[in-house]
Amino acid sequence: MLQLIPYGVAAVLGGLLGKKFGPVILKDQMGDQARDNHSDRVPTAMIELVGERLLQEESLILATEDVPLDNRHGNKVLTSEHEFVRTAEISFAVDRSHARSNQVKSSVMRLVDALVEKELKKVLHIEFGTQITRRVKIHFSTEPGQMVRYRLVWKQTSRRGIYYINVGAEQHIVPYVVTFGLSHAVESLGEGEHVPT
Repeated sequence: MLQLIPYGVAAVLGGLLGKKFGPVILKDQMGDQARDNHSDRVPTAMIELVGERLLQEESLILATEDVPLDNRHGNKVLTSEHEFVRTAEISFAVDRSHARSNQVKSSVMRLVDALVEKELKKVLHIEFGTQITRRVKIHFSTEPGQMVRYRLVWKQTSRRGIYYINVGAEQHIVPYVVTFGLSHAVESLGEGEHVPT
């Protein structure tokens, strides 16, 4: 004859069985999810920055401004003061033309790119998407009987490189380019014809 188990005892037994077999079932479910190639959910802990290779760092000419000083008919030094203002943007971009594994979903690529951006901000001490403004006053002078053309050159730094990122068991490369900073230099483009005074 079938004997019924009291409700209280069944509850205790159910709790003990759940503690014993629950984690195993959960582990198997997580394993199935990790093996699912169509899932675009990759835990952040599986994305690891391995290293960087710097390809190129150079100064780029952002803009130029010419200042001609004509003192060919003067009999004393000609001086002139000019004020210049320039604004430049600090930017970050990933080279999308470089092929990356088709297994990496767009959401994971965003996480990878964000990791590279965060690392560059920390290393270069910059904030992408912001603007920097420089204002300079420069005194130019030209000797009597001469004409000189000065050129103010605005420059930014361009840095290109590759970050190596591990996504799970696979390694991917992230080519990047950043543009930052704002500096200036003054060049003399040479003297014109000398006019005797």
